[in-house]
Amino acid sequence: MDKPAFDFTSAAFFSFKAMGRRPGAVIYILIWQLLLYTVVYGVGFWLMWPFYAEAFGALAQGRDPDEAAMLAHLARVFAGAGFLFLFGILAALVAQGAWLRLLARDEMAGGIPFRLGLDELRLFGVNLLFVAANVAFWLVLWLVTFGPMVFAAGVGADTGVVLGGAAIAALVTVVAVIGWIILAIKFAAAPAMSVHQRRFRFFGSFAATSRITAWLFLVYLVLIVIWIAGWIVVSVVQQIVALLVAADLIGAMGALDPDADPQVVMSILADVFTRPGAIIAVGAMILVQTVFQILFEFVWHGPGAYAAVRHENDPLGRTEAPQAPAASVGDAPGEG
Repeated sequence: MDKPAFDFTSAAFFSFKAMGRRPGAVIYILIWQLLLYTVVYGVGFWLMWPFYAEAFGALAQGRDPDEAAMLAHLARVFAGAGFLFLFGILAALVAQGAWLRLLARDEMAGGIPFRLGLDELRLFGVNLLFVAANVAFWLVLWLVTFGPMVFAAGVGADTGVVLGGAAIAALVTVVAVIGWIILAIKFAAAPAMSVHQRRFRFFGSFAATSRITAWLFLVYLVLIVIWIAGWIVVSVVQQIVALLVAADLIGAMGALDPDADPQVVMSILADVFTRPGAIIAVGAMILVQTVFQILFEFVWHGPGAYAAVRHENDPLGRTEAPQAPAASVGDAPGEG
């Protein structure tokens, strides 16, 4: 059957509607993702901590770091960085799978909502192609635009030639980035389609986003505005919490002799930041920011999931013509 009419509001707020329909599932996945990130990043920083503990300890004691100890701990730094890289990617992948199952299939796995199955394997392939395409795009763009300019400057070309090349490079970059944004929107439904249809669907996203590319561009602009507004709120909360910590720090530092020994200063700083109130405040700052990032990740998946579900059936039972986001926008555009 023909695809249902595109609904701008449903595309922009597809994730919000899922929250209203399945609030318990959203909260459950959010909590588990917080726990997963806590474990992954906690283990990674635990592996790397001895190296930094030696550096900070030496600074607090007014001495040079022990080079032998630093070298001995260097292997733990590499181990921690490698752990964070590999398991951080894995954590993000299983979380993406859980969110897209909820959005595209209205499903949530029982118990721990994360799985390592065929959905995640397909998502890994889709994301790998995204990464490869991004790397290839920026590499080719740099070679095509700035490569000749750098070469001209290196061989001592006339300044006017170099400046002209720079202007052309800037114009080509702008056009290429616009084209890349359009192409990225064309592929936006690929992850959700791969989960919704239970098979690898990368180029199939072109069919799902056909004739609605311009609308999806507007949808993502709306989400960016939501992100900016949310980030402002989060920043205000973080600044309030930071001021509470700063009040103790300012009081402690204000009573300090300007010529105090650096070791004394470090001791005071360590005392302030290890107080229960400071630890709770810093933890609250990190928690608020992480919750916001996770929820926005969920929201960002919404338009692609809407396009994927719309491509298969009508998620809202709608039959009317496409609607503009506001009366002033005008008629619905065709292909973007």
